[in-house]
Amino acid sequence: MNLSDWRTEYDKYNLHEENLPSLPLDLFRLWFDKAVEDLNPEPNAFILSTVSADLQPKSRVVLLKEIEAAKFVFYTNYSSQKGQDLQTNPKTSMLFFFPFSQRQIRIEGKVSKLSREKAVEYFASRPVESQVSAMASSQSRIVKREALIEKAAELRNAGNIVCPEDWGGYAIEPHYFEFWQGQPGRLHDRIIYNLDPHSHWEQYRIAP
Repeated sequence: MNLSDWRTEYDKYNLHEENLPSLPLDLFRLWFDKAVEDLNPEPNAFILSTVSADLQPKSRVVLLKEIEAAKFVFYTNYSSQKGQDLQTNPKTSMLFFFPFSQRQIRIEGKVSKLSREKAVEYFASRPVESQVSAMASSQSRIVKREALIEKAAELRNAGNIVCPEDWGGYAIEPHYFEFWQGQPGRLHDRIIYNLDPHSHWEQYRIAP
């Protein structure tokens, strides 16, 4: 399969340092709102990358649920592969891709678990089917489809739906942002915000 001639020309927006906020989270919010305006599909979806105990990088798409105290929050099963990876190595990266805006945002940071109270509160706000799924699924474990459906039906019929003990939230505290804006001729804009040892955000451009 040869895809060498498959190209998209980027020409929608540009990125100039003189127009940028001093804090990366402010620019993230501006870009997120624009992604919604541009009708990007699931703009809160991002690729979460982790590294396992045997140093194997792993990536998957998860959903951003909140930004709280400048931290990015998502929820998952703590016993899942990503949960195990983050237990071993709490360093992670996020990648948001907004194709209709011709933009990407890369974020690097360190994760910490949210409180049990926070997990229970968010779990209660989810649709019932999502609650049942979280209870029925031993995420990342080998399973047969029929057994999973049967277990979900049993839980649904029993009506005793509670937040599992091994399910909850993570908060990613970022120390690095890269805002990527596609440009004609592949001379893309790449603006970095890097947190220095004094907790100040350094801003600079890097080559595409």
